[in-house]
Amino acid sequence: MNGRTDLTRWNRASLNRFRYIDGNAMTFLETLRQALLARFADPAAATLKWGDLVPRRAGDVADAFVRYEQEQLRLAAETERERLDRLEAQYDGDRRDWAWEIARVLARASHVLTEHIDAYANEGYLRTATQWDSVRRLVEMLDYHPAPPASASTRLVIEAKAGAVGPLASGFQVKYAPPDGGAPVIFETLDDLDLDADLNQLRPAEYNRNPDRLSGDLLWLETLVEDLAIGDPLVLEDEKTGVLRAHQVAGLAVDGGLTRLTVSPRLSRRLQTGYTRVHLKPKDRLAPLGPAAKGAELERVLRLTETPQDLLPGMVLYITDGVEASYRRLVFLRGKRLVLDADVGTLRLDRGLVGQPVTLAISQQEADPRTVSGGQTVIYAYSVAGDWSRLGGALVADKRKDDAGKIHLPVYRVTDARYHPADGTHERRGYTILTLTWDQSVHDFALDNPQTLLAPPATPGPFQVDTYLEKVSGHLPETLLAEKPKKTSAGDLAVVAMGRQLAWTRLAAVSVDEENKEAALAAEDRWFDRGGGDFFLSETTLYAHFKEIVRPKDWTLNTRSLTGRRIPLASVPSGLEKGRTLMVENTGDASAAFFATVADIDRSTSPAELVLSCDLPAGFTRDNTSIAGNVVLAGHGETKGEKVLGSGDATRLSQVFRFAESEVAFVADATQPSGVRAAIVVQVAGRAWEQVAGFQDSRPTDFHYTVRMTEDAFLKITFGDGKRGRRLPTGGNNLRITFRKGVGLAGNVAAGSLTRPAKPHRLVDTVRQPMAATGGNDMETVASLRENAPATLLTLERAVSLTDFAFLAMSQSSVWQAKAFSRPTGLGRNQKVEVVVVPAGGGGLGTLGDTLTRFLLAHAIPGIEVAVLPYAEVTFSLEVLLTVDAEQFIPEAVVQAVEDALQAAFSLQQRELGQDLFLSEIYAVVESVEGVSHSVAVVNGDKTLRRLAATDRQVLVLGTLRIDVEGSAAVQATSATPTSEAAVEATVEASVGATGPLVGRRPVQMIQGVGSRYSQMLRSRGVRTLDDLAGFADDALPGISATRLAEFKAKARFILDIEIGDVSIAALKDRSVQALLAAGPAALARDSQQSLDAAQRLDDRLRLLQAVVDEHYLTLLTLREFST
Repeated sequence: MNGRTDLTRWNRASLNRFRYIDGNAMTFLETLRQALLARFADPAAATLKWGDLVPRRAGDVADAFVRYEQEQLRLAAETERERLDRLEAQYDGDRRDWAWEIARVLARASHVLTEHIDAYANEGYLRTATQWDSVRRLVEMLDYHPAPPASASTRLVIEAKAGAVGPLASGFQVKYAPPDGGAPVIFETLDDLDLDADLNQLRPAEYNRNPDRLSGDLLWLETLVEDLAIGDPLVLEDEKTGVLRAHQVAGLAVDGGLTRLTVSPRLSRRLQTGYTRVHLKPKDRLAPLGPAAKGAELERVLRLTETPQDLLPGMVLYITDGVEASYRRLVFLRGKRLVLDADVGTLRLDRGLVGQPVTLAISQQEADPRTVSGGQTVIYAYSVAGDWSRLGGALVADKRKDDAGKIHLPVYRVTDARYHPADGTHERRGYTILTLTWDQSVHDFALDNPQTLLAPPATPGPFQVDTYLEKVSGHLPETLLAEKPKKTSAGDLAVVAMGRQLAWTRLAAVSVDEENKEAALAAEDRWFDRGGGDFFLSETTLYAHFKEIVRPKDWTLNTRSLTGRRIPLASVPSGLEKGRTLMVENTGDASAAFFATVADIDRSTSPAELVLSCDLPAGFTRDNTSIAGNVVLAGHGETKGEKVLGSGDATRLSQVFRFAESEVAFVADATQPSGVRAAIVVQVAGRAWEQVAGFQDSRPTDFHYTVRMTEDAFLKITFGDGKRGRRLPTGGNNLRITFRKGVGLAGNVAAGSLTRPAKPHRLVDTVRQPMAATGGNDMETVASLRENAPATLLTLERAVSLTDFAFLAMSQSSVWQAKAFSRPTGLGRNQKVEVVVVPAGGGGLGTLGDTLTRFLLAHAIPGIEVAVLPYAEVTFSLEVLLTVDAEQFIPEAVVQAVEDALQAAFSLQQRELGQDLFLSEIYAVVESVEGVSHSVAVVNGDKTLRRLAATDRQVLVLGTLRIDVEGSAAVQATSATPTSEAAVEATVEASVGATGPLVGRRPVQMIQGVGSRYSQMLRSRGVRTLDDLAGFADDALPGISATRLAEFKAKARFILDIEIGDVSIAALKDRSVQALLAAGPAALARDSQQSLDAAQRLDDRLRLLQAVVDEHYLTLLTLREFST
């Protein structure tokens, strides 16, 4: 007999008296039998005229009255259990005769009629009615109608194919196949969408460019760069301005896969990290050739082409270019750089040579000095041994000190150097007569019988004077000559370096002269430098063709915060228009994603700014913000083909049609009392009619219809009566209906489920579902009807008080619970109301938030600001220790029943917003389960916790559940699946502290010496497990001496604290301690594949356990229980 045809099904839980204890068909039949026995039995005559009233048993006598007397004796001694078994067997037994069957039918009829009277009376009151149709009729008097189911919805992010632009019509299907093999869940887009590949992803301007300024002399590179050397040049390129800056590597180190450079000079703060390119490792290292300076007016510093090894400070040097010559004393020497005692003067650098002068020994003065040229010139004549005729026209110097000790080198011109050969006849044969002139206008030093003079060496040099690159207006010329390069070409960077002095450019052209093995390098603009001296050729290198380009560390990291509604965009596609729905994501936090619409595009700024419809939450930065522009609303359900609903008849008022199709989709509609409307299109004679909530506001000419739910979850479609709403026109099968199918909690699929289009689309590449689908719910239950219907008398579909907002929110088909709170108005005038909502099925609000906000605003008085907020799910962990009478009940079945009861009682659908959790609630649920004789419950691992408080937005639901049975090895642990991320964190936190060895949950009887006597005494004080005993604070108990109690405690702590070193050995984990002791160390070593020493240590520990654990429990205890 099924529930729909069983006439006794009404209101069995809501009767005003306990009919099933007072009587039912079986007890009524026994009452009739006893009454009939009294009528048909005659004790005086010792006869029973209707013998079948006494059931026959094997071995009974044939006489009916004797059997009657024997039965009366049995009835007086039978137990209640025996009586119930007898009544059941009697009622269900085989038919005896027609009279007995009539009595049984009468008992059955009495049962049905009496219960029907009580039940039907209860169906007239909303508080006691249980039948769906009865409740519907009652609430209809309040103009309340059962809320229909609701279809889940979510927003999908469509990735268009590259270059794709075009419309995506509504009805585009995406399906999800549940992993358990259930029926696919199909979603359809509910709106048209203009797809544009440029809107796949929008990023803020400079989202991948670090705006931080470079500074100091440290430069971190994002990669490991090999083959760098100190002194190598590098060029920093500013991508924004194109400005180049050359530096040198002054130090380098490698740290964690990164390269750290110390550069010289210091970095310019004009460079931004994200716009700097670092050019490294020049391939070509060339010697510059020119244009080189030829003549120059030199000061005291002179550079050589090579480092002189034989020169020392204090020496006199002879400097000449073949035309000009001078003598200078070397004051300081560093490398190729000579610092002299006086300016050099004019010198041809390309021909300049430096050497040491030779010393002439003067033999004698040949004539007295004489003055000529008006007294300005003095002529001297000296003889020197040997042939010095080469000195004619040369300069000689006289090294002398003045009175102050200062050294001077006055020079004299050799006007004549006449050598007299040694084999000649001249009296000064073998000598050279030198005629010297002193120009008194040049210096004041006259020759006074010098003993020696300094003269040019026979061969000038050996040191070549270095020349330098010419400059134009203080900078290198546009084109430089250098050695022929191997790789350098136009567009390459080039750096001219001499020591720390740098000049750089980007090359416009490279012209190679193959014959001379040289090249002309032309700068794009000019050679840039930071000032400084000349570039001497021998010390200058021209670097070109930098083959490696790297970026500074974190160059793509832009952590500048984005606040408010404005987001500067890197680009603004043409399809980004006002009113378009966007998804704004935080790439570092998926939970921070939200949907918004385009309020405006401000092109007056540079870059252009996107103005959102709402403010960005905290945590959004330029580099973690991503905006998807191809967003469309999708709802659970699949469009089905058109069907015939029926035929209209203009003579009938308020025609009603039953659309016998299950799971018709319902979509959000703020104009409906339940917040949703049926996803159907009803056409009459080709014209679509409008679905309304009721006919109260309908005019006679309005094409309106209403939709109500039937008990079978079908649709009842009602049309107007001609006064309120138009009547249907007459026609055959002129009513057609198109509908979408898909509704209920099954549509609340998790984020990331809807990724597979049902059919390929030419414009669609991929589909993403960033947020869970929400809003799906089943049809309103009877219990919900009882609770929500009376509230409509108070709200009248208008939200004025906070209670009104809560009841209106709960009347929305997609909501399980709601609470409303008033919030401070701040500086504003408008009243602010926050509505905290538990969506059907739990989870986040998703699209339900916007839908519910519009629904509440549509029913609120003007000027109220409504914010719909998600609830916070907080889970708690629960450990339950049961005492089960194993002789009468199966422990496993009791554990399962307790688990089911707890999961149901503390589920999201049963717990209320802001409802505190009391330990007494848990005990009430656990101990109401048949078979539980005693229980101990611990919440969140805290044995002292009696109440767990919840805030207004929180719902406390059961998370981790562990059930143990005292005195049994059976353990069942389950974990509920949280419906929010916050619940996951709470579950983890609640589990902390609940860890410990599993053996701690064993009963105290396992301790050797406790037995049943002492265990009963310990139980009376709440000490049931080893954990309880180890933490028991009292030192003595009635009936247990202090010494014995201390012994029991010590043994409990020993068992809990013992370290079994080989519990990780999988082969031994599930063996009992008794079996392991019997095996011995050798067998343990063989089975565990461990060393014999390890097996011996394990055996020793097990022997210690054997001394404190009861022998019976050694056969039950396994190594696994010593792990946490």
